[in-house]
Amino acid sequence: MPSNLFRFFILVIVIYSLSATAFSHKDEQAKLDQACEDARQIALAPRRKEIYQECIQKFKKSEAVCLSEAKAYNGNRINGAPLFYELPACEKAFAFRKKHAA
Repeated sequence: MPSNLFRFFILVIVIYSLSATAFSHKDEQAKLDQACEDARQIALAPRRKEIYQECIQKFKKSEAVCLSEAKAYNGNRINGAPLFYELPACEKAFAFRKKHAA
């Protein structure tokens, strides 16, 4: 019959294994989320250039204001999801999150 000390060590090992796996999933999720956001930023770059040019030429705002407006653009849409979450990197991040949801 196992001693209480032996049971305690087994319990500690099980808890450690579970927590290590959870941290591993969090690290992997963070990497996937960052890859998604990096891909989105690349996809948003042409639209940000358009926003900047329109701001300067059409609205005659200062360069600093136009740079700020273009930089702040994140692809958000009224009554819709933000742009470019359908990119493969984002789909991968969403699938991982769904698979490992607590």
